Amino acid sequence: MGNPFIVAEDLALKSHVQGMLVGDEKNAERPVKVWFGYPDVEVRAQEFPFVTIDLIDVIPANDRQNSGYLYDTDNRGTVAPEAGFTYVYEIPVAYDLVYQVTTYARNPRHDRALLYQMFNKFPSKYGKIAVPNELGTEIGYRSMFVDGFVKRDAVDGETGNRRTLRNVYTVRVVSEMTPSVAAKKLSTVEEIIINLPQNNSYIPSVYEIL
Repeated sequence: MGNPFIVAEDLALKSHVQGMLVGDEKNAERPVKVWFGYPDVEVRAQEFPFVTIDLIDVIPANDRQNSGYLYDTDNRGTVAPEAGFTYVYEIPVAYDLVYQVTTYARNPRHDRALLYQMFNKFPSKYGKIAVPNELGTEIGYRSMFVDGFVKRDAVDGETGNRRTLRNVYTVRVVSEMTPSVAAKKLSTVEEIIINLPQNNSYIPSVYEIL
């Protein structure tokens, strides 16, 4: 079984960000780690460069909300299809998930390499992430937009000689809250048999067999 609303988008976004490499005079291919939230030094090592992902807002997307009903055989990928049954449910509630994706580096070369790769992963138009359904049988693509970018370089530490090169992206993922339980389960009529002699017992006496 896969992951529901918000959890699925979290993991899809992390998967989308992973895989970046930076290089320098000591290491031509240095992998860039990705964390949910800033890494705690007591839990895991702060190995620069790295990327953090934080969910900062969940906004009802009333401008693209529809009303009505949808029909399918797997309840939007949440249950295994069963022959002869169809699910009907109200159209899910539309939401925008707003994330803050931040890159951290000490080396200017790493910082510029991250800038280039991040703008390729998060273009201002036509961005998307792949989100599997809860069964893991199909993949849907969520539209994704960069709503903001700021450069937040800083010098920290008591000696004033430890720089942190930081880039902050505000990313909006178009999503919806998928129901986990169908509101109604309908049986599909596959065959109708009437007025057959072998089924006389099911025909009311007021009707005549032709």
